[in-house]
Amino acid sequence: MKSLRSVNSDMKLVKTSNSQEVLVQLPEVVLVVEVYHNVHQWQKTQEFFVLGCQCLTELKDKIFCRTDEMMRRSGHHDPSGYFLIEDLFCNDLREPNSIDYSEPIFDWLRNAKEEVDQKWESIIRGDLKRKQKALLYKMPPSKVPGFRRTEMQSLRFCDLRFQLGAPYLYCHQGDCKHTIVIRDLRLINPNDTQNRAAYPIVSFRLKPRLQKCNVCNIFRAKKVTLNDKLASYNPCHFCENCYFLLHYSEDWTLLYDDFTVYDYLLD
Repeated sequence: MKSLRSVNSDMKLVKTSNSQEVLVQLPEVVLVVEVYHNVHQWQKTQEFFVLGCQCLTELKDKIFCRTDEMMRRSGHHDPSGYFLIEDLFCNDLREPNSIDYSEPIFDWLRNAKEEVDQKWESIIRGDLKRKQKALLYKMPPSKVPGFRRTEMQSLRFCDLRFQLGAPYLYCHQGDCKHTIVIRDLRLINPNDTQNRAAYPIVSFRLKPRLQKCNVCNIFRAKKVTLNDKLASYNPCHFCENCYFLLHYSEDWTLLYDDFTVYDYLLD
């Protein structure tokens, strides 16, 4: 693996208020954490170098997702969220209005044990495979893990139990879900960035895809409509000029309103 300094040679170190670096306390480990797209689940969107001494909230605050921006613009941003790593729900409850997203899951685990057992059996062995083997011999039931929960702001990466390369879950804004993978783990070395305040370091970020207007196919999209009866696509992307030409009269009167429109953000 390339050292952190060589990968991020163009990144300026974060300075404290007295212009001095906060040096990493040795010995220290560096984790490589990958974050995947919420819809295109095979597509990696970001990769971070994280220190073992850092809390999970420090990573959460660095993860970029368009859903967060859309919810802020709409005035419905939710600061809550969780990481599910192995059998541990790590909830973000820093804000007074935060919601424990894991509470309904624990209610279901407590009150629907038969359904929980069936679901878990299907996840572990596959529903079809389970039914086929059940015809041949009785299989011992798989034990549902004893799921636990904690607050991520008090949990460090070095306190976690995890498997390298295993897929884990990051959930935010209600039901926006991302796969996260801790791909690598190693001791920090002298060639790495030694400033504690610089971490988590973004080592990779997917280049945004520019969507052109579906009408003129020339200019960048600024609006996106859903269930638009005059649009050729659903959803349909418009530049500002094409959107107003199709939906407004010469005196700026809206021609019809039985559709939904949003400001378009990059994919």
